Amino acid sequence: MSHIKLSIFSFLVISLSAISSADEIALMNGDIIQGSQAELTESHIIWNADNFGALSIAINQVLTVNGIPFDKASIGIDNVVSEKVMQADLMGFFGESFTGNTTAFGNISSGNDERNEWGIDTEISWLNDALRHRSAIGYESKSTGDNDAKVEYMLSHSVDWFFRDSWFWSNKGSVGANENRGIDNFYTLGSNIGNQFWESDQGSLSADTGLVWISEKFLDGSEDDRMTLSWASDYTKLLFKQVRLSHSHQLLVAIEDADNSQLSADISVDFPLIDNLFTKVSLEWVYDNQPLAKVEKIDRKLNLGVNYSW
Repeated sequence: MSHIKLSIFSFLVISLSAISSADEIALMNGDIIQGSQAELTESHIIWNADNFGALSIAINQVLTVNGIPFDKASIGIDNVVSEKVMQADLMGFFGESFTGNTTAFGNISSGNDERNEWGIDTEISWLNDALRHRSAIGYESKSTGDNDAKVEYMLSHSVDWFFRDSWFWSNKGSVGANENRGIDNFYTLGSNIGNQFWESDQGSLSADTGLVWISEKFLDGSEDDRMTLSWASDYTKLLFKQVRLSHSHQLLVAIEDADNSQLSADISVDFPLIDNLFTKVSLEWVYDNQPLAKVEKIDRKLNLGVNYSW
């Protein structure tokens, strides 16, 4: 009989030791769960319960752990906004993907040729369900000698609705100015049907056509409002797994006057430097067959700058 009592006593001691060595979590509703902590995130604690297995418990439902009040600040959570939280917030707003790039360029010379030119362009895009959003902002300032600087800027946003496979309906608006071409301000509104022929890490190709309304106010006080037919394309290709070639263009032809047309094109090459930093060489070409007086029909511009992509 003494042996039986000794065995029972030993079993109780071992059991109590095991219980006392286990962690304990107390919840706001009064439940107490034995087990151990497996993982801790910004919003949940993963608890390996002795009787229930792995449990995901919301942090705001935890009262104490091992009798110690559960304070997120005491374990280092929320002292700073973590990268995961920022990514989650971006995903909640921007959807499935978020990419962009910023390019800065400049040119300063003195002596026989006094010139000061600089600019910055930023583009971002994100995909949310069947909607693709693309935003762009650009600003350039040019001055020669003692002349006042001439400014060119544009802000635009487009929404592409992919209604069938690679086919999309695009709606875009923009505002801006181009003092070099005598345009004090302008705005455009367009609606187009397009096709995303392909898109991958190796490159992409898309084209669209439709109608674009253009309203321009010139520095001489005159105005020009017109509805135009639009045809545009956008092409990128990754060469040698590092160098990226890009080409885009847009042709606008006025419906009431076919002789009133504009063609703009942009060709660029990005050479990698480090990580997401590139040297960008771009050629911009603009043709307007009905410009203002003393404004050339063709503008060409070669830019050398630094591009950062994310």
